Amino acid sequence: MQAEITQALANLDFTAIDFETANERRASACAVGVVRVSGGQIVETYQTLLRPRELRVDWRNFQVHGIAEADLHAAPSIADAWANLLPYLHRQPVVAHNSAFDVSVLEHTLRDHDLPIPAFHCLCSVKLAKAAWPYLQRHKLDHVAAHFGIPLNHHDALSDARACAEITVRALRSGRPLPLCFKQRELTAGLARRVARITLPHA
Repeated sequence: MQAEITQALANLDFTAIDFETANERRASACAVGVVRVSGGQIVETYQTLLRPRELRVDWRNFQVHGIAEADLHAAPSIADAWANLLPYLHRQPVVAHNSAFDVSVLEHTLRDHDLPIPAFHCLCSVKLAKAAWPYLQRHKLDHVAAHFGIPLNHHDALSDARACAEITVRALRSGRPLPLCFKQRELTAGLARRVARITLPHA
């Protein structure tokens, strides 16, 4: 799969994803936004609310994303939505802004519904942004999006995924060295250390 992923990223083909959670449990995904990028262009999007197995919205999470428990009663579970989601993930490079969180939410939610974890590699656009634009003071999604004038309705899952996609395209086109590691699922693990070891040629 390494050759497939390498070629996909060279072609700027990938999936960007964002989850919102209902409460403190990683298995409580309550919304997902997905953006398919091909040739550096957004070509397809998908979004849906998700009904967690334990239907409980913590007030702190509600303050972040504004999704109420009542909004989720008629929402599909991830099992119901899985046929729509899986093609975006299977054997794909999947990017999220803070991928450790979003991949963890995906894995925990799938396990909570007795669904298998798909085969994919992920990248963290926070780490890509830090490597591509080390001069930025902050690399949170809203700060990077504002720097590049990318529209963002923060904590709307689809809007976050779209901003993540646009940031990733810019990072991959930045000309900065972005050496990836295929020793584990997250290709950007340890990226900062690898970039620091690279000496760029003088102009």
